[in-house]
Amino acid sequence: MDDYFVSGDADAFSPEEFAEIKLCLETLLSVRAGTQPMDRNFGINADEIIGRPTEIAKNILSVEIIEKVREYEPRAEVDSVEYEDSAEGRLVPHIHFIKGEVE
Repeated sequence: MDDYFVSGDADAFSPEEFAEIKLCLETLLSVRAGTQPMDRNFGINADEIIGRPTEIAKNILSVEIIEKVREYEPRAEVDSVEYEDSAEGRLVPHIHFIKGEVE
């Protein structure tokens, strides 16, 4: 995924933890699933999204983001995913995260 914005509740984290989690989420969102050796599930499965009607693509991508964050970054939880429609017809997700419940 090329375009996305990640923001979070910075007050819930230490500055270092916030920066680390934000970087981890940005990495997770920028990788296409199936391309990471040793963990082919890591990243976003763009093949399920490309070519779908916009509203369906938004739903599929939102679920994908929520599930991947839950799996790969338990220190964070997706609070919301909102979309900006770009001029080129690309979906640009704005992901807001909050502190996750680490067990």
